[in-house]
Amino acid sequence: MKIPGEYKSVGELLDALRKQRPSLRDRVLTEQGEIRRHVNIFIGSSDIKRLDGLRTPLTDDELHIFNAVSGG
Repeated sequence: MKIPGEYKSVGELLDALRKQRPSLRDRVLTEQGEIRRHVNIFIGSSDIKRLDGLRTPLTDDELHIFNAVSGG
């Protein structure tokens, strides 16, 4: 899905996406506005949790949001 507009950070993009899909915020972020523990957000191959979290600047790479998969 392409979100029209100019966004400087992952957090800004998620805010815009939330306006189109309101339920997304509760699935991706906690009540405190932090990325949920079992949600992964990548820009290209970089995990934003290891960068600057929601303040991570956007690049031309694709943004991927997915739930962590675990089990045995």
